Amino acid sequence: MDRLTNHKALSLLALPDGIMYAYCIEQQEEQYKIGFKMISFDTGKISSVTKSIFMLTKFGADYKHFIGKIKNYLTCFSILMEDGQTFVVERDGSATLYGAGGTELWEGKMLYQNTAPGGIAVIGDTLWVSYPKCNVLIRYNLRTLREELRIGGTNSPFTEAEGLFPAGSKLFVCNTGSCSICKLDTSSYLTEPYFEFTEPVYDYKFINKYEIASLESGLYLL
Repeated sequence: MDRLTNHKALSLLALPDGIMYAYCIEQQEEQYKIGFKMISFDTGKISSVTKSIFMLTKFGADYKHFIGKIKNYLTCFSILMEDGQTFVVERDGSATLYGAGGTELWEGKMLYQNTAPGGIAVIGDTLWVSYPKCNVLIRYNLRTLREELRIGGTNSPFTEAEGLFPAGSKLFVCNTGSCSICKLDTSSYLTEPYFEFTEPVYDYKFINKYEIASLESGLYLL
């Protein structure tokens, strides 16, 4: 496991041939100075990018029409849909589906037992959401956003699950409570251990042959 950077990623995005992330440069009381970096797997180069490039990557081409409505653009979750829509889930569980021109197509709450999500991922026509305080993963119908399936709870295979990453029918789940990643087969609903760390893991990306984990101490190539 090789460390790519000692920056703790506030938001980690997958690119076709690399990653992009936001991090805190410095903090003075309640004021934060945020930087944005991109790592190319082809060249190994780490370069700075502008905030607008980061926003475009995270929220899509229409982000300027709705970014002012988002409570925290760094910590919220976003998924760019195939039809050009953008689905945004805030850390308090409020969720909005934006269409062309920033039109609000749907708005609601994605809470479970009054707790907020720790991560989201899309597989096919389903939305998977982790709820770390309840050790639960829930599958929603992506068209209706209604709950279809729940995994976990008592004797859960998940421990404070946060970041989710889809790969075909598999879902990689970052368990911050056990400092590990497990792999869920979304067809059979079976889980298996995948990778263990010595500190909490918050996010994971699998891009081509490269695997990236976001830990407290930085970003690592597995």
